[in-house]
Amino acid sequence: RFPPCFPRRCSPGKPETKWPDNPRPVLIVILQIPSGISSGCSSYLTTLDTDTTLQSCTNSLITATGSFGPGGSGSASSSSVKGALTSLCSNTACSETTIRGTLANFYSACQAELTSSLNQNVLEIYDVLYALIPFREATCSKDDSGNYCATEIAGTAPSASSLYSESQQVVTPNFDTLESSNAAFLFLSSSLSSDKLCTTCTRSVLTSYISFESDISYAPGLPNSILLNGQTALYEAVQSTCGANFLSGAVQAAGSLSGGIVGQ
Repeated sequence: RFPPCFPRRCSPGKPETKWPDNPRPVLIVILQIPSGISSGCSSYLTTLDTDTTLQSCTNSLITATGSFGPGGSGSASSSSVKGALTSLCSNTACSETTIRGTLANFYSACQAELTSSLNQNVLEIYDVLYALIPFREATCSKDDSGNYCATEIAGTAPSASSLYSESQQVVTPNFDTLESSNAAFLFLSSSLSSDKLCTTCTRSVLTSYISFESDISYAPGLPNSILLNGQTALYEAVQSTCGANFLSGAVQAAGSLSGGIVGQ
């Protein structure tokens, strides 16, 4: 059996150019319960597989973006992508309270697998769960002209086919590509020039993650994260390129940034 199908939406950027061939900006991630882990952790992940509250949360996201996923028939036109984003961002079924509770229980059951005896497969599941809320917030953020930041990608998105593999109708994410492309941060890169890096969207994307991290710490530590370990370099590049005041306000209100939120 598999844990719930966690929706991972990798933004298409400017849809008419970023995803030219068979665009599939949404992945349905299916992760097996790992072997070789503690009985308590295995039992929790088995329970997670049948968690109806979490399934209701993820199902609402899958419904909003399903036509763009593997096997979907969604068009990559600007109007269809905007419609999917509007549906995704107006759906409130996935509550932060639910995800926080799930993450706390996850850490309690799998503490060793997430810290002292770090298990890569368990970490992958934790990462996808942890990123759900801030990634949705980042995806739904808008620039100064009211355009979704997900359609105004400054970085370079990888080919859609490199983000996952399919075998016997099972879709598996390519975490190497998701990590190297900084997909969780809408493909923003620390090497971007100031005109692409110092934008409202960059501020909103980073704020989404840092604010969430101030509410519930990323248990394994960001350097160990698969999806989020690019945050520290991105944050430092923004501070250096855009100035120390660029992320003032909401982000600084989240807590002491230099005290570990971005590099714990």
